Amino acid sequence: MSLNSFSIRFCYLLILSALTLILKANSGFGNPLENFPHYQIEVHYHHEQKLLEGKMQVRYSPEFYPSGELLLSLPMNRFRTKDPRGFRRHRLVPIFSLERYENDLEDPLFPEGFSEGGINVLSVKDASGKNLDYHLESNPDLEKGYSQLHGLLRVMLPDPLEEPELIIEFKTFLPVHTLEGGLNGSMITSNWHPSLLNWDGRQWIKDGNTPNPGTWRVTWSSSKAGTLITSLSAHQEHPAGEKLILPQTHFPLKSFPLIFSDRYQLLSQGDDQTEPQGEALEDRNDPKDSYHLESFHFRDYPDRADLIHQWVSRFISFTKEQYGLKHPWENIRVVAVEAEYEHVKVINNLILIPLPNYKRSGFLDRRVFGLVSLSLGQLWFGEKIWNDEDLGLWISKGIPAFLGLRFFEQHYGKDAGIFGFIDWMNPRFREHFIEDMALSSNEETAHPIYASFQASEDPRLHMIRVTYKTAMVLSMLEYMLGKQGFQKGFQSFTENHFHKIGSLRNFQSEFEEVFKENNGCISNTSISEKRSEPIQNPSKSKVCFTPSELDWFFDQWFLQDMELDYALGNLKTQKKEGGDYLTEVEVKKTDQVRMPLEVMLTTEDGKKVHQLILGDQKSETLFFTTKSPAKKVSLDPDEQLLESKRINNHSFSFHRVRFAFDWKRKRERLWLLVPGVDSNAFDGNSFGISIRHNHEKYRIYAIPGYGTKNKRFLYQLDLDRADTLFSGFSVGLTVKEQGGIRSDGFRLLYSTPKVYNRSSYSFAASIFRERLFSASTEQLEEDVEQSGKNNIFTLAHQALVPFDEKYLLQWSLNNEQPSQELETDFHYSKSSGSISQTLHVGHRKWFVLSMAYGTIGGTPPLQKKFQLGSPSTLRGFPQTIKLMYDHLALASLDFKFPLFHAPFWGDVSATNIQGVLFYDQGKGWSAPLTQDKAPSREDAGFGIEWVVDTVSLFQVPIKFEVAYPLNDPDYEKPQIILLGTL
Repeated sequence: MSLNSFSIRFCYLLILSALTLILKANSGFGNPLENFPHYQIEVHYHHEQKLLEGKMQVRYSPEFYPSGELLLSLPMNRFRTKDPRGFRRHRLVPIFSLERYENDLEDPLFPEGFSEGGINVLSVKDASGKNLDYHLESNPDLEKGYSQLHGLLRVMLPDPLEEPELIIEFKTFLPVHTLEGGLNGSMITSNWHPSLLNWDGRQWIKDGNTPNPGTWRVTWSSSKAGTLITSLSAHQEHPAGEKLILPQTHFPLKSFPLIFSDRYQLLSQGDDQTEPQGEALEDRNDPKDSYHLESFHFRDYPDRADLIHQWVSRFISFTKEQYGLKHPWENIRVVAVEAEYEHVKVINNLILIPLPNYKRSGFLDRRVFGLVSLSLGQLWFGEKIWNDEDLGLWISKGIPAFLGLRFFEQHYGKDAGIFGFIDWMNPRFREHFIEDMALSSNEETAHPIYASFQASEDPRLHMIRVTYKTAMVLSMLEYMLGKQGFQKGFQSFTENHFHKIGSLRNFQSEFEEVFKENNGCISNTSISEKRSEPIQNPSKSKVCFTPSELDWFFDQWFLQDMELDYALGNLKTQKKEGGDYLTEVEVKKTDQVRMPLEVMLTTEDGKKVHQLILGDQKSETLFFTTKSPAKKVSLDPDEQLLESKRINNHSFSFHRVRFAFDWKRKRERLWLLVPGVDSNAFDGNSFGISIRHNHEKYRIYAIPGYGTKNKRFLYQLDLDRADTLFSGFSVGLTVKEQGGIRSDGFRLLYSTPKVYNRSSYSFAASIFRERLFSASTEQLEEDVEQSGKNNIFTLAHQALVPFDEKYLLQWSLNNEQPSQELETDFHYSKSSGSISQTLHVGHRKWFVLSMAYGTIGGTPPLQKKFQLGSPSTLRGFPQTIKLMYDHLALASLDFKFPLFHAPFWGDVSATNIQGVLFYDQGKGWSAPLTQDKAPSREDAGFGIEWVVDTVSLFQVPIKFEVAYPLNDPDYEKPQIILLGTL
């Protein structure tokens, strides 16, 4: 053998070995590519018909599937019909201070209401072209809201099968859908072809919660020229009708998304470039660990696209520098998408940014960055490290939220708000957007992080828990283990689970390894690495857990739904003989959860002394020896723990006074000055400024006002205490003047929690002392008493019963009468009842039928009579004492429908813009007139109602109506109703 021949063979062996290593590196750490099905698809997109027509060849490894059959899912058939079981429980993560999408009636992914889509299978053949027997089946395992019809394709295989290969011809009809269809000329879909399901050795997994990864080679063509974006490549202005062979995947993907539009523009990076290019970023220490970042935006928003692009780049650098995470993809693409919400979605390496994030002005940059940050971690967790979409949402939602929180804190500071220049109406990103959401609760049922989404009674709360509470729990874990210890466990979990489904058990075990290395001990130095002052009282600077495991941590935070709260108890300082001061500090644990707790004492000379305790005792006393007397004491001074309350953490108080609206920090006591408006026949429209304050279970409400009709000074003062005897029960005191009545009295209220799609009810009782006086500027033809002393007992009941998601029934009952045993100048009994039915008939379309009846026996004063004309009764008639009666009968019919499907986005946005058509009918009468002889009054009108969203921090419902009296000679002028006033 010649030397030259030997060299060639040696080089060949080296190349073969290198290729083997590359395949293993790209196949999921020990999962070879042969384990996954390979799809070779030729697809043509008919733009006008929103139709994908394709021919698919799928190869698979027979040893991973049963003999005799294969089962494929037809995912687009989820939209073939409306699911008779009910609406889809949408998975948009709620955002702090945003109330949209609180129920399932409005699916954010269907901007125009339900739209049909589906996959039609034209033929199924084997590798030789022979037709195979197949049939379509329903998929009963799909979650509620998705059609079960024709969800599965079962293919019968001959025995023996020459080659493990199927050839399927299909047509996919796309719905009008944000993530799985066409919208405003754009197309995006990742579930567009039949997909081979997984076999677990006993049965097919067909619930859609676990990924069905594969590899792809796709050939694309379209009836329209435009930009095609996929996980493997992007092609600008590809000509119509021309075939495009896309690169083949060399690693498994959960899906193969297609994004197409003729409106995309590639963001240019650098002024000296003749062609728009993406940005190639390379690690100097590891040139192989590099990636290419590019952004596609709609042509009107290049500036915001550039800001988002730079933010994503910084985030990826941050994760490597702070947590040692390697770049998850060779190419990462930021893509603007048509959507009417702000929530970012990541599919493989595609970061889908909804259009509203581009429409915001620079005033809201921080808020946009914050929301984008919460999802960027899905590039690793959810798309590289897979998860169960029912039990494992904490991986794809919570871990990315944690990384987003840390990145935002590093960039803007821990206590940073979403604005950089004001304090009023500037919620903190950590404390409000994350912590406040994490502490959301449902008194009726427990919602632990590790729980089934489909079994949850409150899907909105479930998404809050798996996202925000997970982020805060991981923040506490990092605080407890220290930066280096947490990074070690976090990095190990990440690297060991690429292209695998992560689990809570494996996640816990990675951190337990770190915990055991430290013998289960933590110290002030590990949890407060950035603190500059020295640690005093060294005997209390370190605590150890026995055994050195983390079951206690993960059980209480992931598997159970409990709260954490420590309270500062008694403080006592005495001077010792040597001149030092001994301070006793009592710490109380008021809830079930325990965490290591840091206690800080500040002396009068400004020195700070820290002690660390396990925090597992109901009550514990700490002793501080100092040279100077104690000035103040704080628990958890750095606010690292997810406590339900923080007001009780300090020996002093924080106060915050603001106008109109604001968000307090949990350690603060908030005083609000809020404008108010009201309306009645005596005072007319009244305006005032209220003072509102909540302290523990107490609530104070005080408002001075002015009546525009009778020019009188008005007032109301309420003092309430919630949960007095048991949950839902409250008591209150009221002093007020309104509508010609000065009153003071005592109130009782019991109400059940209001949970979406569940019945709720309330009972109320009160006793009031009243002074009635003539407050009207109008004159009546007959003499009706308006002045005197009175006392009243009232009983009230309200109920709301949803029979299903489309039909809602509400009613109320009220009774009022004075006691003759107490001082009163009147003798009467006033009773009323109302019932309202709401029937949803389509997307944002519903009818409301309401009826009410009221009657008064005896001789009531004018102020107690029923008002026939008002925004809540007959809308076409004025509020006047001439339309006040002892008896009342009303009926009304409203029809509400969408005027615009899409919101108008901006710093001040208009959402849920609805039109209203209504008709009211009713009559009022007093003796000697009877119901039969009382004139019937009617009105009809129209209106518009919408929600004004101001910088996405607070939403104000606005309602404007114009009502016309019908065939009434006494009242012909239309009434204009705005903000509930005439």
